[in-house]
Amino acid sequence: MSLHSAMVVALVLCLGWTINAQHESLPRPSILADPGLEIPQGHSVKFLCTSPVEYDTFLLEKRNTTIMNKKNDLPPKKQAIFQLGPVNEDTAGSYQCLYSKGSMWSQRSETLELKVTSEDVTHTSDPVSGVTSGSTLQSCKVWNGIRIALAGVVFLVLGAIIGEAWYNQQKYMDSSRTPGGYNQGD
Repeated sequence: MSLHSAMVVALVLCLGWTINAQHESLPRPSILADPGLEIPQGHSVKFLCTSPVEYDTFLLEKRNTTIMNKKNDLPPKKQAIFQLGPVNEDTAGSYQCLYSKGSMWSQRSETLELKVTSEDVTHTSDPVSGVTSGSTLQSCKVWNGIRIALAGVVFLVLGAIIGEAWYNQQKYMDSSRTPGGYNQGD
């Protein structure tokens, strides 16, 4: 077989593989909803879309319409997180994700049916403590100040203990010396 014939055969094989690869799609991604598929109105939900390979772009779709996309950063990842919220009744529906790698697109993930319950938690306070989010932040600042002050007291006590130990060691060393400057054991 001549060199020219071998190049033609190689070119035809490569072209055949390329055409065949264009008809194939990437493996199907998985989709999860966190904290679940029933979300109280006013809360947020995260969709975690995971691909078996690194991706270029991930899409989150609602009823086959793209609502969000995420381009991959460096270092490349295999998971994209889409956060929606606070949710309302318009957020409920069927969600899927798909991803691209190069010019190829994956199949769509399985469909998740998100339900939004009527409980509205956008303006409620913590029912147990009666503390709202603004006073919670103030409370954290106070507790952090108390922790720092307590750490300072512990630090001072440790310093006093180390100082006393050093002083007693020096006192012992001085008492064991003879008037000539030698230790009694020497």
